[in-house]
Amino acid sequence: LANRCPEVDGTKGSIKIEKGKKYKIVDMCIDPKSFQVEDEVGKGKQARKEFVDTKLMTRATYTLTGIEGPLTVNANGDLEFQEKDGIDYAATTVQLPGGERVPFLFTVKELVATAKGDSIGSGTEFGGEFTVPSYRTGLFLDPKGRGGMTGYDMAVELPGMMADGAEGQDELFKETNK
Repeated sequence: LANRCPEVDGTKGSIKIEKGKKYKIVDMCIDPKSFQVEDEVGKGKQARKEFVDTKLMTRATYTLTGIEGPLTVNANGDLEFQEKDGIDYAATTVQLPGGERVPFLFTVKELVATAKGDSIGSGTEFGGEFTVPSYRTGLFLDPKGRGGMTGYDMAVELPGMMADGAEGQDELFKETNK
């Protein structure tokens, strides 16, 4: 299927990563099987926050692929991977059990992940810190053409003026040619 990572059914052994040598992971693919979101469960004083399973609303367009970066043994003797390039984010929306939809950027942007030990195998688990950019960047424009970087003074309703044929063209020319 499109937008899915290849899967390895079974492997044997591991690859030892030597300290001081340069290694690079290329074409890494990340394809989660489920997403969980922290939600308030229960009512009143009995309410508590916990992670709940969600329903994926964005089909299979959340796969991160072509991820690459250096793999080293750090000063603690653990493996360290730093994400440097690739398709490292995907706009994703999930639905909570109550029906509320939650949009977010699924990302590993600027990931620095570590794993215990100095070898990598099928059971190696990495974890670490990364940056999650805003779902709507400064370039996002609302339906009236306003945005964080352009500001509200840039909203000139161009679609309406352009749709009238010739009547709004003089006003459009004055507004855009200063």
